Amino acid sequence: MNEKGFYMNNFMEYLKNQDKSNGTLKTYTLNILNFINYYQQTFDEEFIASNIILMDLQDWRTYMVTRGLKANTINNRIAAIKEYFTFLQNKSIIKTNPAISLKKIKLNNSIQKETFTLKEFKKIKRAIYKEGNVLDIFIFELFSKSGVRITEAINIKVSDLTITERIGGSNLRVIGKNRKERLIPLHLDIRKALESYLLWRNKHKFKDSTYLLLSERGEKFTRSGLYKRFLKYQYLTGIEIHPHKFRHFFASQIVKSNPINIAQELLGHSSVTTTQKYLSTEKEDIIAAVDSLENL
Repeated sequence: MNEKGFYMNNFMEYLKNQDKSNGTLKTYTLNILNFINYYQQTFDEEFIASNIILMDLQDWRTYMVTRGLKANTINNRIAAIKEYFTFLQNKSIIKTNPAISLKKIKLNNSIQKETFTLKEFKKIKRAIYKEGNVLDIFIFELFSKSGVRITEAINIKVSDLTITERIGGSNLRVIGKNRKERLIPLHLDIRKALESYLLWRNKHKFKDSTYLLLSERGEKFTRSGLYKRFLKYQYLTGIEIHPHKFRHFFASQIVKSNPINIAQELLGHSSVTTTQKYLSTEKEDIIAAVDSLENL
């Protein structure tokens, strides 16, 4: 295995055989290393191509949008990573190609495109509640009403929960990036779903487990395992679903009616500049803002 398992030398030869220019080779190399660096820094683990799933690539795409990169830049990086994983599959280095379904973004893309519309959100919620799976309902409410990242969610411990009868007294302690800690108040919908979920845990004799989110076998969730919980509902609704889109939906709703510093605290952003990306400039919101002045 060469290049720390990245197979970059082999990939360059593969591209040369396709008569790609030296400029293209250099650009592809930089774009692929960009993803690899993102992955290793985000998940604090070594990059192994066979461990990558579609969700990782979707989250990377969303990350680039939130950083304000131009659509052409993002799409060029996506093109490079799709070519890279196609090469790995053709050489039998990986069995399945996680990038085959990775979509490029539209040229007029904004962060709003990387989240759900309200109509889509309600459709997903209806599908999940209609199925009635207690675990799925809790996962849905946790992600959509707390804004946690997937790596934060799978590492939440039962001891991180504080539940009281006092209004506003229940919260969730989350350890985010760079070990930064924050407290997230528990929305009523999360509390209701949590109550049913904890009963389910106790019924299946999982109550002694350290971690909050457990699979139906009582095991701590992996990122890919949690992602797969949503695939069923993606099929039922026809809407692309991955956990990070719920975080963006949560963020876009919070910034509509709260000071930007509140949203920054809830999301665990180190810089308010990142949070500002969620400020909507949709036409409907602009019209509503002007209409709100009519009673002055």
